[in-house]
Amino acid sequence: MLTALTLSLALGAPVPAPSAPVATGVAPRVMELKADANGKVMITIMKTEKVQVGVGNAIAPANGGGAAPAVIAREMRVTKVVELGEVTDLIFTTADGRKVEKEDAMKRLASGSIVVVTSDGKPVSPAFLKVFKDDTLVLASPELIAPVGGYNGGGVIGKPGVIRPLPAPLPPIQVQPGVVQILPVQGGIQIEVAQPVPVPVDKTPKPAPEK
Repeated sequence: MLTALTLSLALGAPVPAPSAPVATGVAPRVMELKADANGKVMITIMKTEKVQVGVGNAIAPANGGGAAPAVIAREMRVTKVVELGEVTDLIFTTADGRKVEKEDAMKRLASGSIVVVTSDGKPVSPAFLKVFKDDTLVLASPELIAPVGGYNGGGVIGKPGVIRPLPAPLPPIQVQPGVVQILPVQGGIQIEVAQPVPVPVDKTPKPAPEK
């Protein structure tokens, strides 16, 4: 009797709601894609290419075995702006997980649309997509990788072929007591520093105490 009662209570218990999906991977990017004056939708990608390196960066052979090669090829990650249709293994989906054909997606993007783009080249986790409308376009491709710090500087990877010079050293500063000086700081900021004013010391000998 007790066993039957326990079984009936277990079968009648409410089923717990499934837990929310846990976000995996890197948070995606949100951007607006729109056709330019030529009717092309452009996007920035990152891919690995063989880059010709000049003799200044070549490694000389060990033990003096001849001169260093004039040009060597190295595999490097570079950023490029290409037409969206040229992105390798590009997959279009919606935020609710439905696959979208490439032709249909390009038609939607011709007039401009807000899209979600992967940041690590992998499919975007459904946990991130819950905050978007169901029909929002989601783009994923191994070439859609966001550099550290973004494309416009501030990160480890910048635009290809651009050499960023180091900041110029600051000139020496002459310190003068009692003068407020303006110290140049990189980034266009100026800081006012007030130097301490020396306190005069009375060196007059004091009279000896009376006996």
